[in-house]
Amino acid sequence: MEAQYQQDFPVPQLFLNIPADAMRNAGRYIDFAAKAVSAIDPTVIQRIATDLGLSFVPEKEKESEVCYINSEEVRPEFKLSFAPVDVADYIFGALHSPAYRIQWEGLPETVLPQIPYPKDAIVFWELVKSGEQLRQIT
Repeated sequence: MEAQYQQDFPVPQLFLNIPADAMRNAGRYIDFAAKAVSAIDPTVIQRIATDLGLSFVPEKEKESEVCYINSEEVRPEFKLSFAPVDVADYIFGALHSPAYRIQWEGLPETVLPQIPYPKDAIVFWELVKSGEQLRQIT
């Protein structure tokens, strides 16, 4: 099957061994996310951007007094871009979702997990939020 028709993408090994200190420190997690996402094939990031109608930015823009587009209060359908930390949270959220765990349960550890491409922006942002919440309690 050609790569453009794949429904999943491989998870880089880095995501399977997230350092504990990165989970507890937001700044370290952002650095980890940038490094881990750089290990993903760029065509995967491009496909996510294209499929969702979003732009990929190398770092999350800070919320300012002028523009609130990256505020938590903005509904997902109005967000215009995503950053490495969002991709990392999406992957983390997907890896820990109940449906995903059932699908990969019982497979040998030598098999690297595959993450489904997000179906739409709402699903993407829901898993980003889930991943962010999980890492904050981990």
